[in-house]
Amino acid sequence: MGLLDELKQQADALRQQQQQSAAERNQSLLRAHAKLKDALHYWIELFNSLNVIKPAIPRNYYLDSGVARFDGLMQCDYNVSGHHLTQDHRDYIDAMALRFRCVADRKVTIEKQGDRLVQQLREHLFVNNLRFDLQEIRNERGYVERGIFTLYCDVPVLINIAADLDTSLIRIITRNFAALGEYEYVYDYDEFGSEIMEELAKAILGKPNAFRALGRHQQAMRATPARMARQEPDDSAEPQPLQAETGPDHAGAPAGGFVGNLKSILKR
Repeated sequence: MGLLDELKQQADALRQQQQQSAAERNQSLLRAHAKLKDALHYWIELFNSLNVIKPAIPRNYYLDSGVARFDGLMQCDYNVSGHHLTQDHRDYIDAMALRFRCVADRKVTIEKQGDRLVQQLREHLFVNNLRFDLQEIRNERGYVERGIFTLYCDVPVLINIAADLDTSLIRIITRNFAALGEYEYVYDYDEFGSEIMEELAKAILGKPNAFRALGRHQQAMRATPARMARQEPDDSAEPQPLQAETGPDHAGAPAGGFVGNLKSILKR
């Protein structure tokens, strides 16, 4: 085989591999769109209802390795946005972001001694998008002796639900949800559906839930003590006094789910 024939053969093999990868990714996108389209509809309906009902859902956050904490913050300002991927002149949903805030009308003060500890806390607050004012006390040589942090009780929460088209997985990444920081949950396409959304909705409402245990990836993590230590803590509270009536289920929402129950409350 000549050099030209060998190069042509390599090019043909690579072209076939690329075409196969593109076809698989396109199929993954179609499956993800079907899953996430229903999920986006569910969260829009749920968050619209929560913005009207405004249930009291308290949250507590530990700060500075548990030395300080935000107590009794209340959830509010629920918002949903979808992300679309355009392919062959068609739009497909490949991700969505659920946002809300946990707030209280007060501030928390933390004092740190020494420049290193001041910088560590400053970076921790920046990483978690927490608002604060900082007063630095410096010595005669200009070095920071101590820092006084005044923190606003306002914690932004983000829950990102996105398809990983290359691995055919759906990833849920929470930020500042049950605790400060990011935590990831992974699901096969076949696993992601109404049960996961219902359990996540219960977690958002502060109700007992099984969200963190659903899916084979989470079950594998829970079976390994070292990995389980990195899981988001379960802060499920006793059910809040949000009385839900049984009524006709909303079309497109899971039967007997939160959306139908919440909308029945709005009709009173």
